[in-house]
Amino acid sequence: MRIRTIITAAALLVGLAGVTGCGQSYEEQTEACLKGLKARTDGDKAKPAECDGLKRKDYVALVTSVAIDDLGWTDEDGRFDKNKMLEDLTEDGN
Repeated sequence: MRIRTIITAAALLVGLAGVTGCGQSYEEQTEACLKGLKARTDGDKAKPAECDGLKRKDYVALVTSVAIDDLGWTDEDGRFDKNKMLEDLTEDGN
């Protein structure tokens, strides 16, 4: 019984280490994912390896954030600016 408990605990620890990216905290893994997304070349839709292990909703939020920033729809503080988006979408000739 004691051996089974030790093996179960060891398996859980190994599993947790794998989920958080080899000892990285979830926040560190999220920051690495963001850097990986920003480093992608134009047209590259592949999920960076740094993003493996992130929750789907967190990954989608990071992809959206990078896309909005690339479009120039953020203010000086990096927050979404609805007016910049509307200006961009209503410009003549585009």
